[in-house]
Amino acid sequence: MNSNRDFAPLYYQIKQHLLEQLNDGKLKPGDLLPSEAQLSAKYNVSRITVRRALKELIQQGLLYSLQGKGTFAAHAFIREMSGFRSFSQDIQSKGLHPSSQVVRSEQMPSDEDVAAHLKINAGEPVHLLQRIRLADDQPVAFETAYLPVSLFPDLYRFDLSQSLYQILSEKYQVHPAWADAEIQSTTASPDVAQALRMRTGEPVLIAHRLSYTESFDVVEYVVSVYCGSRFTFYTGRQSIA
Repeated sequence: MNSNRDFAPLYYQIKQHLLEQLNDGKLKPGDLLPSEAQLSAKYNVSRITVRRALKELIQQGLLYSLQGKGTFAAHAFIREMSGFRSFSQDIQSKGLHPSSQVVRSEQMPSDEDVAAHLKINAGEPVHLLQRIRLADDQPVAFETAYLPVSLFPDLYRFDLSQSLYQILSEKYQVHPAWADAEIQSTTASPDVAQALRMRTGEPVLIAHRLSYTESFDVVEYVVSVYCGSRFTFYTGRQSIA
């Protein structure tokens, strides 16, 4: 480590050294870092000291950890997420691999707010689908989608960890073509923070999106929560076909 940092805390020296490797491209997005034990031996410090350095970089969105796999260099900032296209389309357009973890999938009566968005009567059944959305295995969004059962009966029969738009198109011949989205900022709730591996109270961006067919029939209402330090958005109505 740089001798000019000799008076800085050891964890800070390690953090700065790793940060230099990230900035210099020696650690590229998706690269697996050495284990805590290996870093401890390399820097001749305790694992507690290494763990603190890694934890701060994870909290800054520069690294991420996968249980049983290790710590990886993160895509620190994903620019120009549209909030309009499907998540899979947005992430693929950035050269990343999208995937999903289904948290909750069930049929339920719609409340007044969901019904108003979907232009159905309150109480009509909807599919509730909650997923953690990942880019290159890094959790980047917590998504809650509502879809009318009348349009998509037995949706639960399909693998909902895959692209939802592809399922709607191939299994129901419904092709989302347009979307409206509203973006707002808030702070992460405990559930969202746990899902996105961030701290409760950190800034998040919420996209409320309505998806339409070409004839502007509403097919989906989605609320997506993104880590505010990793994304920028642009707004306006546009084609998603």
